[in-house]
Amino acid sequence: MKYHNTVLNQLLKFLPRHRFQNVVDRHKGDHRTRLLNCWDQLVALLFCQLSGRQSLRDLVDSFNSKSVHHYHWGTRVIRRSSLADANQNRPVAVFQEAFFYLLNQVRTALPKQEAQDMVRLIDSTTLDLNLNRFEWARFRSTRAGIKLHTVYDPHAEVPVFFEMTEAKVNDRKALSSLPMMPGVTYVVDRAYNDYGWYYALTEQGSRFVGRMKSNALYEVVETRTAQGDGVLSDEIIRLSSAKAKKACPVPLRRITFLRAEDQKRLVFISNDLEFSAEEIAALYKQRWQIELFFKWIKQNLKIKQFLGRNKNAMHIQVLVAMITYLMIKLVQLGGYSRLSLQQIYRLISVNLTSRRTLIQLLNPDTERRKGHRLSSPQLDFGFSFV
Repeated sequence: MKYHNTVLNQLLKFLPRHRFQNVVDRHKGDHRTRLLNCWDQLVALLFCQLSGRQSLRDLVDSFNSKSVHHYHWGTRVIRRSSLADANQNRPVAVFQEAFFYLLNQVRTALPKQEAQDMVRLIDSTTLDLNLNRFEWARFRSTRAGIKLHTVYDPHAEVPVFFEMTEAKVNDRKALSSLPMMPGVTYVVDRAYNDYGWYYALTEQGSRFVGRMKSNALYEVVETRTAQGDGVLSDEIIRLSSAKAKKACPVPLRRITFLRAEDQKRLVFISNDLEFSAEEIAALYKQRWQIELFFKWIKQNLKIKQFLGRNKNAMHIQVLVAMITYLMIKLVQLGGYSRLSLQQIYRLISVNLTSRRTLIQLLNPDTERRKGHRLSSPQLDFGFSFV
């Protein structure tokens, strides 16, 4: 019988061990480490994300029960106390660089885009926490939580940057730490309405599309003919309040749009004076893709229950969740299957230690049509649950 690596081992090949170790050495992640190095930590946390473990004890017991596979994963039996300490103290930068390495792999697998064709969606999602366990994350009298401020690429369908803050941090304050590229179009919700930021984007040659606040003061410079389905008005304006005029002293676009699904009126603000009103409305509509991304990771990855209580441990866990997402995306882009991310994730999660190629796992009907000899159910059962 032909030998195959386990499914988890094939996923780990997307992040070569030597590249990861170079990052670890640069950040001294394994300094004074004896029992559990950064690679052990990463593999254990990936196992947690993909197998749906519910707690630190559950993770350690389940991971150690697969010790027959540890050699091929480049890891070993782990201790609960060692993993807890590693999550609490290891440099977050190690896992950030691993995330960006995989992100570059995703971009390489897609057709290259020019900056003027790039769209970035910016939004945040709140993860609720137990106030008794996470007192430092209190943001209301009876609630605690953290926010993930995310920059999302709708073309690649992946996050390109995110920052974790306490839930009480205003979305606009997080803008200063988000990377901005000249020539790119940024689509934001009303929570990110910041005239100074709008002006900075305009000065660097970027476009933005956002929602205008209902109490904004402005004067109409030009009224254009409303053209396109759902477009009620199309105006060139200048902000008229003293503070807004100083923060953003350039002409802007104000478009009123009637959304067909629920007959809700939306008022867009943009610095794009060339695109049609319908095209600008279509750009804003893409923002729902980031909402779907948030929904997906909350439903499938372990980011609502945390293995540690301090910020460092939570940040590392969120980063490994994003690394898991990128690995699944690379499987989808690699031509292994035409299945959705959801279907790929489910098949991988229940076959982590199965010794089948990803193509065999994700295309069982194709393998049968090719006339490949199928192993007996007893053997498949044995390999899957060793």
